[in-house]
Amino acid sequence: MKISEMNKQEKTTQKKKTVNEAYEELKGLSSEELMERLSNEIKGQKLNGTFDYQTLRASVEKIREYLPSQTYENMIRIIESLK
Repeated sequence: MKISEMNKQEKTTQKKKTVNEAYEELKGLSSEELMERLSNEIKGQKLNGTFDYQTLRASVEKIREYLPSQTYENMIRIIESLK
């Protein structure tokens, strides 16, 4: 295995770990609690000047195939309201 392939595999493994940790942390929250956390995160990012609409939208597009269509549409609607 080449070093570049090892680096890609390591990054993929780390991303999966991060996603799994986030899922475990958030899976028991209600939709209201999730929306509150999202709102607080966005407020913090805007205050820090780190909010990036394009990256957020691109992230949702990447997971679109895993989402029910109604969930995807709701997420896009919410993201559009954050501009």
